[in-house]
Amino acid sequence: MNLFWQNYIPQPIIFSLGPISVRWYGLILVAAIVAAGLLIGRYLLKKSILNKDQLEDFLFYTVILSLIGARFGHVVFFNLDYYLKYPAEIIQVWNGGLSIQGGVLFGLLTVIFWAKKHKISFWRLADVIVPGLALGQAIGRWGNYFNQELFGRPVSWGIPINFANREFPYFKEEYFHPTFFYESVLNFLLFMVLYLLLKAGKLKTGLIAMIYLLSYSVIRFFMEFVRIDFTPTVWGLRMPQFISVLVVMAVLVYIFAFYLKPLPKSKK
Repeated sequence: MNLFWQNYIPQPIIFSLGPISVRWYGLILVAAIVAAGLLIGRYLLKKSILNKDQLEDFLFYTVILSLIGARFGHVVFFNLDYYLKYPAEIIQVWNGGLSIQGGVLFGLLTVIFWAKKHKISFWRLADVIVPGLALGQAIGRWGNYFNQELFGRPVSWGIPINFANREFPYFKEEYFHPTFFYESVLNFLLFMVLYLLLKAGKLKTGLIAMIYLLSYSVIRFFMEFVRIDFTPTVWGLRMPQFISVLVVMAVLVYIFAFYLKPLPKSKK
């Protein structure tokens, strides 16, 4: 028996008014940002980390710079040769092309700058942010579905992909792994874990953020074995896998250096 999505090929455009088109990708991106922002804002106020005025500025700059970083990562890290040939397409975000890892990097730098400027604990901020970030990712992945992009290898029970969107050498295949769905579900489960940990408030400051970085890096590393979209490789690894390995190594070093270091021996 066919799954429900095998009988439906999504269209990227919801409706058009003259030259202006409203796309599912943009609508889902807005929904992801709003959901993440509401959750993050609620806990930043609840835990008295930021006041209302600070919160508005913080969310505005973090969202804007994270989106810039997501596009920057997609262009520079994954498709630089293409965009050097077609530079006008760099600004065409509505066609897809946002790197989660680039967005996290720019968002991280924004949070570090904000924390130092306002003398707020970076790790307290990060712990509150990452559950909302995981929720936003879970929602945002559905934009890839409507854009017919970032799917996986051919499989008989997968999602149908239009011929124009199929990757070489799979033009004759019709159904592909719904990797957007896998990652959406895994990100939602990660959100639930992080949210419960934040609500419990029993972990050392910073560990919730570390759990997010480790967990998402592992998710992305293994997801790349299924995906078939083009990306540069480094030492036999797809670029997102290579970045994930670097993140895992950095986080583990930090945890061992600052969280698990042995207590000094008492003098006799």
